Amino acid sequence: MKKLSVHMRKISLLLILSILFSCSDVLEEELTGDLTTSIFNTEEGIDFALNGAYSAFTTFIGSSGNRETGWTLIAMGTDTYTNASDGNFKYFNNYNTDLNASTIVVEEPWGDFYKGINTANAVIERAPNVITDDPDKLANVLGQARFLRGYYYYWLVRVWGPVHYTDQETTGAENEAIRMSLDQLYPKIIEDMEFAEQNLPSSQDDFGRVNSWIAKTALADIYLTMKNYDKAAQYAEDIINNGPYNLVKPVKDLWKLNNEDNSEVIWSAQFADNLQYDNGGNPAHLFFLMEYDKLPGMLRDDENGRPWKRFKPTNYLLNLYDLEDERYDATFTSVWFSNNSNSAPPGVNPGDTAIWLPRVPISQLEKDSHPFGVNIFNQDDYTEKIFPSSKKWVQPNRGSANETSGDRDFIAWRLAEVYLIASEANALKSAPDQTKSLQYLNEIRMRAYGVDNVSALPSISSVNIDVILEERAKELAQEGKRWFDLVRTGKLVERVKLHNPAGAPNIQGFHMLRPIPLTQIDRSSTEFPQNPGY
Repeated sequence: MKKLSVHMRKISLLLILSILFSCSDVLEEELTGDLTTSIFNTEEGIDFALNGAYSAFTTFIGSSGNRETGWTLIAMGTDTYTNASDGNFKYFNNYNTDLNASTIVVEEPWGDFYKGINTANAVIERAPNVITDDPDKLANVLGQARFLRGYYYYWLVRVWGPVHYTDQETTGAENEAIRMSLDQLYPKIIEDMEFAEQNLPSSQDDFGRVNSWIAKTALADIYLTMKNYDKAAQYAEDIINNGPYNLVKPVKDLWKLNNEDNSEVIWSAQFADNLQYDNGGNPAHLFFLMEYDKLPGMLRDDENGRPWKRFKPTNYLLNLYDLEDERYDATFTSVWFSNNSNSAPPGVNPGDTAIWLPRVPISQLEKDSHPFGVNIFNQDDYTEKIFPSSKKWVQPNRGSANETSGDRDFIAWRLAEVYLIASEANALKSAPDQTKSLQYLNEIRMRAYGVDNVSALPSISSVNIDVILEERAKELAQEGKRWFDLVRTGKLVERVKLHNPAGAPNIQGFHMLRPIPLTQIDRSSTEFPQNPGY
């Protein structure tokens, strides 16, 4: 199966945005556009526009003007990730007064999602007048566009709460915006997703193009967020029992760079192998990496990456994994091999271990017994520059040691998360079913421990929200899920205070929503109230 054409999608977005969003006014960039050019009234133009609608998501992940805004919004300020040493956006972890309505970290994603929504609206309005002789294609196009519109609104409501809603293409300057309540927004999101579920085929020719199973997964996730656990369980179990997906085993194979289109991935945002088409692509490989290149025996190279040192795992996350849990070594790099003989300690040759972050602390005497002992760091030795680094986003195929571009796809959903949704929903639904909940949870745990029998696992007698949050922390670390998990379960403040020392002093309840961009408020001709606390 070929990938959704990232090259064509990028050209589509650039062409569309040059027409829709040519003015500098921020509000108009978000809510207006002009698609009157004749190309968008042809089938080719509809295809261009649809591909462009997909690009709003990849732009959010890594190709916005700043490149860090999307990841900053979702990666730190939780119980599992705190700030590392560098970067200008530590206030999203520290929750101080710099986290306010003027930050580009909220302004850029807000604009990215509304651009995607307006492009999807254009496709939804125009396609029926263009695709007149192929009802199956029309249903497919409309299903994709309505999925994307619903998906982008889902992001908006989870980050900001009540937001402006429109299901009409904006074709001229418009500065009237009204915040719609969540009670009104969520039914509209569900309506779009149900339309997609009913009208999309079960598979597509392009990997990365949405299908009916992806719509079902979105609905399972949305219903979980809404605390409609019965519906969440229904959709999750349908995907597990009848969908075309399988857990990748062993777990380390899930993150092999040549295995991105694997059987566990339900939907992912596609990034081009030829990075000129993605304006830098997915930069995640930069953010989760410690400063290995300044230590004796090491220098920066293609294989190990360029460390921007933005996000650091908390001790709480690192200590959640049992020593037998294979996810730790599949998730974190804790050993580096020498690539610089000029600075290597005596006795350390190229290819020998140069840096080691042991999981079980060792004594100074044992450190001294190793030629690389100066580079052995117990957990108590970790700093904002020294910490276990991500394996999920490693990018050894970059063009040079200083290259910042990346082509890793961003996984929106994979089957393991659906098992966790099924487990949580069955534990919390109107007629709780602990047997099913444990069954789904243990499928993930057996894969994690490399065993085929539940009896070989550490015992869990029942499932509650804390058990779920611990399992989701271990399984989905570094995948942009944690802030949303803590918000939807009402655990953000409690767990940041417990496990994130940098965020603990300042975090308050109002931080469960982000501030509405000041540019939106200032340019609206109608009252557009700010979220409380900002």
